Amino acid sequence: MMINSVLGPLSPEQMGKTLVHDHFNFAYPGYPADLSIAPYDYNVERGRCLEMCDTLNEIGIKTVMDPTPCDAHGRNPELYAEVSQKSGINIILCTGLLNEHDGAPQYWITMYGKDISKMITDLFIKEISEGILQTGIKAGFIKVGCSSALTDYEKSVHIAAVNAQKATGVPIITHTDERSGVEQAEFLLSLGADPKKIMIGHVNSVNDVNYHRAILQKGTSIAFDRMGLAAVFDFTEEDNCRNVAQLIKEGFVKKIMLSQDTVLSLGRDRFADLNEEWSNAFKNSKIDFICREAIPMLKAEGVTDQQINTMFIDNPKNLFLGV
Repeated sequence: MMINSVLGPLSPEQMGKTLVHDHFNFAYPGYPADLSIAPYDYNVERGRCLEMCDTLNEIGIKTVMDPTPCDAHGRNPELYAEVSQKSGINIILCTGLLNEHDGAPQYWITMYGKDISKMITDLFIKEISEGILQTGIKAGFIKVGCSSALTDYEKSVHIAAVNAQKATGVPIITHTDERSGVEQAEFLLSLGADPKKIMIGHVNSVNDVNYHRAILQKGTSIAFDRMGLAAVFDFTEEDNCRNVAQLIKEGFVKKIMLSQDTVLSLGRDRFADLNEEWSNAFKNSKIDFICREAIPMLKAEGVTDQQINTMFIDNPKNLFLGV
């Protein structure tokens, strides 16, 4: 099986060390309303992306899965193809939709009514099979979002994701709020999704290994993909690493992936007006946090180099292979 990257087909064996959930450019729906103050500049964004890739090359990352979906802003296939070509970093884009609170459900619901899963399925399949927009650059995976509990709109999106997975064979990765990962996994599996090609994301927004274990027991993978953001959720990075180590001790190493959910935000400086407390909470939100700071913490908890490579190299590859 070959993977759709921004430069064309990519062998799973070429993925190498992979971040499974980090964004290049990203902005929530509504960003175009602010373009008079915060205009988009292709050259500036290319420079920011290339600078990020310089850091990725320094720390040995070979592939980034960018989970910016269709209804967010910033997903720019042609920009990322240029960045990938110049940097040597493999970039895999997604198709998908944000959760209801963060996304743009009004277009689908207001224009087309409640029975929208077929229309969304068509969109996902087209972007995977033919390309995003008119670029011919194809999505390599599907991203779906869940609120603290699945809404009717989100269920329609999840139905579309499973339909598209059955048609194309690509993985599904997810956004979760609070403790919604168990419900989300159960719903995807009830629709016939392939558990080996599902990764439930943002599990480390919750500092509870029992919650993480409950998702894993459904047969899916999970992602500790907000490494560096523990302070935002009122615990520590040591807690994150301790939870990963505990799950590894229980035999789940082949079902855990790592990332940081970093963002090169479009629009105004997202941190400019944060108070000191919030600025401190986001101080570890950086693309090299895991490699430079979290890995030593993991090793202090007894995680081996081989297990780290399993989470960084083998598991992302196997998510695409479905093994």
